[in-house]
Amino acid sequence: MERVLELTDRDAGLERQSDASKAKTASAKTFGERLRDARDKAQVSQSELSRSSGVPKTMLSRYENDHILPSVTTLRKLSYALGESVSALVGNGPSILHTFAAVLGHRGIVMGSEDDAEQLAIVIADLVDAQDDRLHFLEVVPITARREERS
Repeated sequence: MERVLELTDRDAGLERQSDASKAKTASAKTFGERLRDARDKAQVSQSELSRSSGVPKTMLSRYENDHILPSVTTLRKLSYALGESVSALVGNGPSILHTFAAVLGHRGIVMGSEDDAEQLAIVIADLVDAQDDRLHFLEVVPITARREERS
């Protein structure tokens, strides 16, 4: 019986190692890979992203091929145009989501589906729109005309 427990513990350790490896691989992506993934997810070409962000297409190509990194200002333009957080583009997205879910979980709040997550995001956005003082730390950015058309 003890031998079975040892195998189970070892297997659990291997599973944890595997999860850690997956997380490391996901965060090991370059900025260019994350930018290209975000652009593909948004289903926009480099030309379309150039128009919506104001960033020249030649620069987008250089970013995606990891020749150079964008300035903070350009990074924000790209994140707004793609509907992604700056953190997701620079590789910190999963930790933000993990922290958010962990805080909710510690308070006994569980999101059971993507619909739940979407409804919670809408409630938070409504509170920000209503200028609720508890959310003063959140940055509000203008939505581009292109993103409004897609909605």
